[in-house]
Formats: sequence, structure tokens, C-alpha cells
Amino acid sequence: MQISRIYSNKDDLFHPIDFNFGEHANRLNVIFGDVKKPKDKKRDSHNLGKTTLLHLIEFLMLKGTAPEQFLVKHQDRFSGLHLFIEIRLNSGDFATVRRGPDNPNKIALTRHAECGRRLVDLPDDQWDHPELSNAEAIKLLDGWLDLKILKPYDYRMAITYFLRAQGDFSDELQLQKFQMGKDAYWKPFVAHLFGFNESSVQRKYELDDSISSLKQRQAEQAAAVQYAEEDLPKLQAQISVLRQQVEELESQLDAFEFDAEERRMMKHLVDEVESEISDINERLYNVTYDIRQIDVALEHKDRFDLDEVATIFSESNVFFAGQVKKQYEELVDFNKKVTRERNAALRTRRTTLDNQRLELEARKSELDKRREVQLRVLRSTDTFDKFKTLQREVSEQKAQLVYLEEQRKKLEIVVATARQVRESERERGRVVDEIKAMVARPTTIYENFRRIFNGYCQRVLSHEGIFYFFVNTNGNFDYTIGLGLAGQTGKTSSQGEGTSYKKLVCALFDLALLKVYEDVGFFHFVYHDGIFEALDDRKKLALLEVVREQTSAKKTQYIMTLIASDLPRVEEKSPPTFAPDEIVLRLHDDGADGRLFKMAEF
Repeated sequence: MQISRIYSNKDDLFHPIDFNFGEHANRLNVIFGDVKKPKDKKRDSHNLGKTTLLHLIEFLMLKGTAPEQFLVKHQDRFSGLHLFIEIRLNSGDFATVRRGPDNPNKIALTRHAECGRRLVDLPDDQWDHPELSNAEAIKLLDGWLDLKILKPYDYRMAITYFLRAQGDFSDELQLQKFQMGKDAYWKPFVAHLFGFNESSVQRKYELDDSISSLKQRQAEQAAAVQYAEEDLPKLQAQISVLRQQVEELESQLDAFEFDAEERRMMKHLVDEVESEISDINERLYNVTYDIRQIDVALEHKDRFDLDEVATIFSESNVFFAGQVKKQYEELVDFNKKVTRERNAALRTRRTTLDNQRLELEARKSELDKRREVQLRVLRSTDTFDKFKTLQREVSEQKAQLVYLEEQRKKLEIVVATARQVRESERERGRVVDEIKAMVARPTTIYENFRRIFNGYCQRVLSHEGIFYFFVNTNGNFDYTIGLGLAGQTGKTSSQGEGTSYKKLVCALFDLALLKVYEDVGFFHFVYHDGIFEALDDRKKLALLEVVREQTSAKKTQYIMTLIASDLPRVEEKSPPTFAPDEIVLRLHDDGADGRLFKMAEF
């Protein structure tokens, strides 16, 4: 796929741009910003439309619209404008896309055998598809482009790698559009792009999300249960015993036989109730004692008086000033800081102890009432009074049984969710092992890319070009790209992180990727915006040499933007860098006619 032409229905507003492509792809496509009035400080060669053209291509290649998009933001200025892009398909024929800012979701598409057709006046009924939504147009155009390498992804996923705006030179693979999203959106695609099976990479992210959701659900479920997961067997046994007690007690009440229940009640009173009350009393004593000690500590105030120290020094005829005084002041400040931190910790601890005391007192009150009821039954000689009391006891035990049954059901749900978490974590471990095994076996595409990329970096930057995939500490598919450290093969240096070098590494990355795929159904163009800005002339020329070598095969269309001051020069009177037919669009700072859109700045 290459771009052959961009034009509009208003030539006075937007002049047609004819690109070098196909048989002429060995010629560069330069968007050149010229300075005609260098002495006029009010003019600016950086605001002519070089980057706007890139955004226009994105728009015509069916990027979704947003309020900040220039055609949307300044829609009133472009009323009635229809824009067209003609694309050379990998099949050899051409496709034209028509889209306008008035209704960007109404798109026309047609396919034709000849290039250079001007379809401005073509009636809608002669377009193959005169009225498509953006989503429909993307699907259709994706089929026409037939970029087999990308399947199952569509062309929109990868096109931004070959439309590099200034903000896309900060990372070779993580473009601006990926930076706000999750890695799960774009890293599986990166794996696919280099010939790996992306399903394991995608599955790892899916499992991460699933495990996170399951753990959140488990926490919510556990909050409604008074028991931990490991308490389920104990709870089931407790329910079984309590159910048996209820059945036996009901049978005894029906027969007015209370001896067995009284013996059970007495044993429970001695072995459990009295024992727990004793334990609570001891814990209450310890908590109350600790609270009292904290209160005493909080009431203590520092009584270190620096003036008193100075008086003592004075009375002892010792000079108290300068460094000695400063050290004492620092000691006082340090002591105050330690005291504040200690007091904050003590107050937090006191709050915790207060809560414990309230819980213990509530539990003790509950046990005291139970003991009182049970002792009343044991001491009573009135059979009907015992019957009524034990009946209430049965009701309470039944209520407790219902509560425990509900707790068991909820706890079983927690246990089931925990089991799902463990199963998912085991599967995630297997998937991570699959990814590790995958990156340990480089694909042919991966190996070819590394060889070409390293060669380009050696030629342009005089450093080894390093690129490899690995599994990071989170078990995710990851990569390293950079320049090698001199004398240490395979080790990246910080030099590749500089703005200028990073830009060059990104450009060489794009060229190497296009080189790898130059003979198959893939993109065969790249647009580098402001690639020469802030570069050393020697690096510009070295990059240009690589670009010309690659485009000489006519399989890569290279589009670049620059301004006159960025032209590389070897000496004062060096010959022009670009032939006249390589400058496909010349912009300048002498009025509206020099801008991409022939209107005032926006």
C-alpha cells in the first residue's frame, strides 16, 4: 500500500499533492517548508502545515474524529470541503476515499484501475460505495488493502507506525495512541507483528483481569461471612452438633424429660461459658491497663527549656552560642519530632484498644445473660417454668442454626471463588511458561528484523542496534530496544534515550520493519514528520543514505517533512540534497498561499 494522490473539491483552498510511488518510489517525497522572509521575526516556518498533512492523511485513512482534530475544531472554516486520497493497493489497482469535515461519518469508497483520476464531480451513483459509516468504511477498505500479515487485526492497528508525528518518536512500539490504554491492547499485536503466536500473550492479560475480578469478588463475598475459608470443615461440624442438640432437646421437651438437657447445660456452663468469661475478664484487665499506660504517656509533656540551659551555661562561665547552641536546638527539634510521631502511634493504638474493649464488654454481657438463663433453669423446681425456658433455648438454638447454615452457604461460595482464583493462577503460570518458551525461539521475521535493524544502527549511529523480547517480572511479554554500549555486546547504553538519537532509532526501526515485509502484503510507505530537526548534519546524511538505498528497490515510499534550516550541508556550497521532482509540496512563510490550506492560521 502506498499513497498516490491527495486532493479536494476546492483547489483554491487545498492544492492537489501528487506523490512519488510505485515505479517512482525510488524518488523521495519531501514536504518542504521554505523561509522567504528570514528577517521578519513575526513569521514562522514551523506553522505551515507539514504536520497537519500527516493528520489529514490519518483523517482520510478513516481515523476516528475527536474535538481536538483540526477539521472538527475549525469545522466552520472547512464548510463544503470534500477531501480525497488515492491509494495504490498491493494488488496493483487503486482505491479512492472521499471524506469531509461537514459529516465525517459519511464516507465514499471506490476502486479503479488507473491512477490520477479526479473524482470530485463523480456522481454518488457511480461510486462503488457512496455512503458508508466510518466503521463500515474501515472494514471494506481493510479488505481491499488485503494486508495479510496483519490478520486478524485491521490496517488501523498498525498504520500509525508509518505515520510518525513528532510525539511518536519517544518509543518505537508504544505509540501515542497506545500510551493511554492498557498493554493488553497493543502488546499482543506487537507479538503478532514479529511472527509470534499472540494468543498466549493475550491470554495472560485476560487471566490477569479475570484473577483481579475474582479476587475482588472473593473479598466482597468474604466480607459477608464471619468465618475464614479454612474454617469451613469446623463450621460444618459445628452445624452438625448443633442440629443434633436441637433435635434431642425438642424430643426431650415433647416427653417432658429434662435430665439430659440439664446435664448438657451444666457441662456447657462450666466448660465453655465460665471459661470464656474468665478469659474475657483477663483480657479486659490487660486492655484497660494498656489504655491507662497510654493515657499517662500522652499526658507527659517535654520540659526541656533552652533558656534554662543557657542560664546554667552562663552561671558556669561557659560560652553558650554558635555551634553548641545550634546542636542543642537540633536536639530539641529532634526530640519534638520523635514525641509527635510517638504520640500519633499511641493514639492509634489507643483507638484499637478502645474498640477491643467494647467488643470484649459486649461479648461478656452476652455470656452473663446466657449464664443467668442457664442457672435459672438448673435451679428451678417448677417443671412448666423449665419447659418454657428450655423452649426459648430451643428457639435461640434454631435461630443460631439458621444463621450458621447461611454462613456455611456463603462460605462455600467464598471457597468456590477461591478455588477459581487458584485454578486461574495455575493456568496463568502455564501461560507464562508458554510465553517464555516462545521468546526463547526467535521467529524468522524477528531474526531478519534484528539483523537489518542492527545494520542500519551501525551505519547511521555507529552503535550496535539492540532489540529483543523477554518476559518481565509480571510475567508479561515485553521488549528492549536501544543502542549498544561500546565494547559490551548486547548491553544497551543510555545514549539511545536522548531525543535526537531516539528519533533516529524510531526511524530506523520503521525502515527495518518495512524492509522485512517489502515483498508481502503490508504497508509500503512511511511518513516521518520533522525527522531532521535538531540532528547533526552527518547523521542526516547517513540516514538519507539508508533511506535512498532502501527506496532504490521501489518497494518503500518515503515521505518526510523538513524546513530549509534543517537541510544537511557538508560544506558552504554543497549541492541540493533533493531533486526538484522529490519535493512534492513546497510550503513557505509568505502569506496564506504558502500554507497547506490556503487560509489564515488556525
